[in-house]
Amino acid sequence: MAKRPHFISICSQKGGVGKSTFTVLAASLLHYRMGRRVLVVDCDYPQWSIHEQRQRELQLIDGSDRYKLMLLRQYKTTGRKIWPVVHCRLPEALGEAERFLDGQDEEYDYVLFDLPGATAVKGVLPLVSSLERVFIPMKADKMVMESSVVFARLVAESFVPNPECATAGVHMFWTMIDRRERTPLYGQYEAALARFNLPVMRTHVPARSRFGRELQPGGGPVSRSTLFPPERAFAAECCLQELCEEICTLCETR
Repeated sequence: MAKRPHFISICSQKGGVGKSTFTVLAASLLHYRMGRRVLVVDCDYPQWSIHEQRQRELQLIDGSDRYKLMLLRQYKTTGRKIWPVVHCRLPEALGEAERFLDGQDEEYDYVLFDLPGATAVKGVLPLVSSLERVFIPMKADKMVMESSVVFARLVAESFVPNPECATAGVHMFWTMIDRRERTPLYGQYEAALARFNLPVMRTHVPARSRFGRELQPGGGPVSRSTLFPPERAFAAECCLQELCEEICTLCETR
């Protein structure tokens, strides 16, 4: 391809912070609403949760005239087919992404990799060192923060300065924030992150139960889907649009 896409990952080395959920939400917003062509590479073997969600949704579409009509209208409005997802084992992830892109007539803007949630998995760190940017969701929980900081420091101190690595930056962002809660923890954590020179994104994502809600057989508002973007009110309320805009600014600003 004449233009190389941005190879990025929303990843974490601690479960329960929504790395796969944010990958789906970001891919759908970028692809269906923000004018970027997106490929997702699901290399989180053996669950391949994004690939499995796509298969569930395609089966649901087969029996739903409503969703078929929504897809048709979306295509007529945006000219976008559904974003492709490639699932593979971790060592094959980069090669599978390159093979897919080489076989396309159109240029892609972003490749999002969904990684296993542990650096101990063979191949995680070599793949991370080949990505342009890494985005790490974090929440104000001691165990999550310890894991996130260790991982972020490894990337920031070992990969970013290394000219043999592609990594240009690691960026952390707050998620699962209860806005009713008044706590000094966030300020304390950010002061600690600043001491390690770990940048924190300005976007703060609040906690919402609908993050995990997939398409329903009976219809209803769209939250997390591989076929449609989240509805606008939900994306604005949860700062998802703001998060994706910040990701684009970081990746696309030279």
